[in-house]
Amino acid sequence: MAKEDVLQHFIENEVQTKNLESLLALEEYFQNHKDELVHDFVQSFRNICRTIKTMQLRGEKGRIGHITYSMLRTEIMEGRHIYVIDASDITWFFDRKECQAEYNAGWAFQYLDVVESELEQISKTYMGAITKPDIERIKLGLANKYHQYVVSLARYAMPQAIILPEYLEIDKEEELEVRVGEYLDHSETIYKEDVIVKDSEEIKAWLEEKLEYEYAYEVFTDLTLSHGNYEGIDLRYADMKQSDLSRSNLRGCILLGTKFIGCRLQGTDFSYSLISEADFSYSDLKGAVFYNTEGAQGLPDPDSWEMPGFVPVRFEGANLERADFEEANLAGAIFTGANLTATNFKGANLERAVFSRADMLNVNLDDKQRASIIWKP
Repeated sequence: MAKEDVLQHFIENEVQTKNLESLLALEEYFQNHKDELVHDFVQSFRNICRTIKTMQLRGEKGRIGHITYSMLRTEIMEGRHIYVIDASDITWFFDRKECQAEYNAGWAFQYLDVVESELEQISKTYMGAITKPDIERIKLGLANKYHQYVVSLARYAMPQAIILPEYLEIDKEEELEVRVGEYLDHSETIYKEDVIVKDSEEIKAWLEEKLEYEYAYEVFTDLTLSHGNYEGIDLRYADMKQSDLSRSNLRGCILLGTKFIGCRLQGTDFSYSLISEADFSYSDLKGAVFYNTEGAQGLPDPDSWEMPGFVPVRFEGANLERADFEEANLAGAIFTGANLTATNFKGANLERAVFSRADMLNVNLDDKQRASIIWKP
C-alpha cells in the first residue's frame, strides 16, 4: 500500500475517532467548568491592562485600539499552550511598540496532547509507515478545533473582564476590539467597544435594509429602535445594551450571542429566531414572543462535533410577564430572578434550565418540565 493510502487510512480510522473522543471530553469539561476557567482568563486580561497603563504613563504607548490573543503553533507543538496577548493602537499589526502579556490555554490543549500521545502509540502498529513528523502535521491540523474553545471561553469571560478597574483606566480609541486568533493571521472579534455617538433614526433605517454580513459584532447601545421591521437580519454577537426595540419584528433572526442586557423589548416578536448564547438579562420583555426559538445549551448533537457547544441563553432578572416561550428549545437557559407572571412555557424544552426556587409554585410548567429543571436558591 502506498504511503499516501496508509496515511489516509490512518486519518479516517484512527485520527478521526480519537479526535472526536477528545473533543467531546473537552466539550463536557468546558460546559461544566467554564465559570472556573473565567478566572485565569480575566487575570490575563488584567495583566495586559496593567502593562498598557504602565507604558501609557511613561509615554511609551498611545490609545489602544486592539487587544489580541494569539495562538502560537510553535508553542502548541512544544506542549506549552501559550497565547501571546498584544495591545496595539488603531494601526493594529503596524504598531511596532511591543506591549505584551501571556495566557496559558492548557485546559483546552491538554486534550489535543492526549490525541497526539494516543496516535503515537497506535502508529507503532503501522510498521513505521506513520512517522513522528506525520503525527506532528496531524496535530497542527487539529489545533484550530481546540483553539475554538479558547475563543468561546474568551467571549464568555469578557463581561467580567471589561468591568475591571485596570481596563477602565487605560486610554482607548473610540473603537476598541478584543480579538482571538492565530499569530499575525486570522482572528475573530469577541468584544467590541464603540463610543461614537450614533443617530437612532439612521441606525434603524440601516437595520431595516436587512443587509447581509453588515450588523454582526457591531455596537448599537442606548438607541431608540422601537417598532422596527428587522425580520431575518443577522445580529450575531451585536451589542444592543440599553436600547429600545419594543414592539419590533425580530422573527427569524440570527441572534447568536446578541447582548440585549437592560433593553426595552415589550411586545417584541423573536419567533423562529436563533437565540443561543444571547443575553436578555434585566430587560423588559413583557408580552414578548419567543415562539419556536432555538436557544439550547451545548452541542446540537451530543454524539458529533462541528464546533464548541453553546453556553446558556440568559434571562436573569428580566421581566417576562406574559412572555410566550411556546415550543421554544431553551435547554440550559437561565431564568433566576426573572418575573415569570403568566409566562407561557407550553411545549418548551427546559431540560437543565435554571430557575429560582422561589418561583417553584407560581410558574406554570408541566410535570416533565418541572422534573428536568434545576432549582437554585
